[in-house]
Amino acid sequence: MTTTTIVDAEHRESTGTDHENSGASVREGYPEERRMVRFDWADTPLHWVPDDPFSTHMVNVLHLLLPAGERWFIGVVNEAAPFVTDPEVSEAIKPFVQQESWHAWAHGVVLDHLAEYGIDSTPFTSQLERWFAKTGSPKPHWPEPLQRWWLHRRLADVAAIEHFTAVLGQWVIQTHGLDYAGANPVMLDLLRWHGAEEVEHRALVFDVFQDVSGSYLVRSLSMLFVAPALLTWWLKGVRYLMEHDPTVDRRPRWRDWLRAARQYRVPSPWMLIVTTPLRYLRPSHHPRVEASTEMAMDYLAHSPAAARARDAARGSGGEPSGGNEESS
Repeated sequence: MTTTTIVDAEHRESTGTDHENSGASVREGYPEERRMVRFDWADTPLHWVPDDPFSTHMVNVLHLLLPAGERWFIGVVNEAAPFVTDPEVSEAIKPFVQQESWHAWAHGVVLDHLAEYGIDSTPFTSQLERWFAKTGSPKPHWPEPLQRWWLHRRLADVAAIEHFTAVLGQWVIQTHGLDYAGANPVMLDLLRWHGAEEVEHRALVFDVFQDVSGSYLVRSLSMLFVAPALLTWWLKGVRYLMEHDPTVDRRPRWRDWLRAARQYRVPSPWMLIVTTPLRYLRPSHHPRVEASTEMAMDYLAHSPAAARARDAARGSGGEPSGGNEESS
């Protein structure tokens, strides 16, 4: 698979990058900038995959999981930042945090859109946030060696999840099943913009973990925890959305997933449950081999929302003013 070792200044200009370090090269798999994109959901139907509520909600689960998840990623990476010794890794943390905070905001807006159709996501997202607080929060009363180990373990969890998001990002950019199904172009742009940025920064958290810990045992144990936890929450999310969709009177079924996967409208069970975790468990694994930076940057160069954000930034002499997003 083709990858780009260094994103040079000419390519950065063509994609509208304008962050403060744009004159320097960017290590493969590291973020360049926050792209403050916005989407207009006024004309997006509830079932944005026409006549396919299962595929719609199978992907809509991302809107449930990502706002709380991205905020948790930010907290863990910021907690680890003082222990990072590699200056290139340390420098890339700020644009990573900025990208993840904008992702959380953008998906949160979709939840407001779902609420307009009668699907209140608050009970599910509140439960998820309590779970993150219980299983992923710092332990300041523990002895210092245990606190450090717990930080390494949580950082490894984030790296494992980032492996999934990079794989999903590559998938959503490459799949044509949603296009053939007539999926709403605004939703597709959101998913592919986010997927492209996940591919772009896919190596950062892994390298943070390698810098502060590097333990293969901790890394592999985290994947063995993360993979079933992610699958469980994803399936719970599909069931929640289908049950609260006022236009649907049935529960999701495994054969719905298999049918949608055959049509390339959703990731396959084999991909999510088997191949993605197994690749990560290889001792020689590194995220740079998982996806193509060139492919991600090409999509970002053509994304309608990213193009509008670039135009707004150039018109204002900098980044467009944001709202409701977190900063590093």
